[in-house]
Amino acid sequence: MSDMELIRLWVNGKSPRNRRFSWQAANHFRVFVAKPLAQVTLTDVETFAAAMRARKLPPRFYQQTLVALKSLFAFGQQTKILPATLPLHRWPVLRGNRSKRLRFQLSWGFLICLCFFLGRMTPRLWGQSVSAESSPTPKRLPEVAAIDSPDKGEDNIDRDRSPETATLNSPEPIQDSRLDSIAPELRVKAFLDTIAAAEGTASPDGYRTQYTGTKFVSFQDHPREMRCGRRYGKKLCSDAAGRYQFLSTTWDRFAKKFGVRDFSPENQDLMAIELIREKGALEDIEAGRLESAVRKLAYIWPSFRRYGGSVESSMPKLEAMYLQNLGIYRQGLVVSN
Repeated sequence: MSDMELIRLWVNGKSPRNRRFSWQAANHFRVFVAKPLAQVTLTDVETFAAAMRARKLPPRFYQQTLVALKSLFAFGQQTKILPATLPLHRWPVLRGNRSKRLRFQLSWGFLICLCFFLGRMTPRLWGQSVSAESSPTPKRLPEVAAIDSPDKGEDNIDRDRSPETATLNSPEPIQDSRLDSIAPELRVKAFLDTIAAAEGTASPDGYRTQYTGTKFVSFQDHPREMRCGRRYGKKLCSDAAGRYQFLSTTWDRFAKKFGVRDFSPENQDLMAIELIREKGALEDIEAGRLESAVRKLAYIWPSFRRYGGSVESSMPKLEAMYLQNLGIYRQGLVVSN
């Protein structure tokens, strides 16, 4: 049975009001993973969930989508159509609202207990204070505590010396000068080159390359030409263009936001960086956290999963390309120094 037949059979068992949502959720996931459902792993599901979180979808929609997908795979395993290799008990769930609700309930519970405790103890404390005021004043003892305590000036001297002693006994760790020599902007450039290598646009003509490999002539604007080809064994059509394969809708959104007027290579680089920043991955790249950045951007550039079908299987290849690109910039830095 094909995946479409399985999804259709599963949707027919849903209530009429849930059929459309279930169908859309299943097909969006199938297009995202770009592999048969029988080969889907828990990592694929977690990557899909991370992509939804990156798009800042409503929590209710996010949770309903994950519940629908779990129902699909449970149905496939129960009917023996799908293998029972996907652990459904480890299915990702949305925990943000639940944790907030739990903290709210604990806060209210603590406040109620505090009020109850104060209500019970206030009369006792008040009675003790009244009895203390009515009791006779004890005889005052001679002040001899000052003889045993150190002088205030000496105490300040000891406190002033303690940081110096700690500094002498525990020297600061030595920083690796090799890591300092690679500036954050060079890491960003190496990552942009890695995107181009994964997208197949690393050649000098990458900035004028359209989907299917055809070339456009003018950088005056996004070419906006729909091209069709086969990818992952299926026919796909797209107007993606440029070194980072921008869709026209994505390009128009960023061009309007930043006042960009042409599709020049410089603007393509700048808009790619802004897209990375929008998805919260720029700080990871600048700090050298490659895998974290790739996971956040795998939904934007599906080519990050092209080497084996998942981020995990593609990471060794992506890391090798990134380190090679980084080595080129690092070598240039050493020569210039």
